[in-house]
Amino acid sequence: MDKLNVKLAKWAGFRYEDVDPQDGGDIITVCIYPSRERKLSDPDFLNDLNACFKWLVPKAIDKIMAEQECRSDLAYAILFKKWLQELELDIPRHAPTLCRAIEKLIGATDE
Repeated sequence: MDKLNVKLAKWAGFRYEDVDPQDGGDIITVCIYPSRERKLSDPDFLNDLNACFKWLVPKAIDKIMAEQECRSDLAYAILFKKWLQELELDIPRHAPTLCRAIEKLIGATDE
């Protein structure tokens, strides 16, 4: 699992749990989604813009609105400006640059 992907997933409310299979096989890690659904994998934020916009962007917008005391339209403008700054460094890769912009937004304290 990619560290940034796990960091963003945890920030978005996902949890991870090790499960010991009843058949005596190896312990597996399942991802528990905010909807409480259990899956064998977490969303691949670094390669899937749909997952980013479903799980990360709404939470990032809420965070910006609370910190900046602004409306959602300005919050989107702030987030997309951060995203564009990251895109200038890595133009062909849209999802990872959005993830890096959100990582900078949430900072090290929100892990």
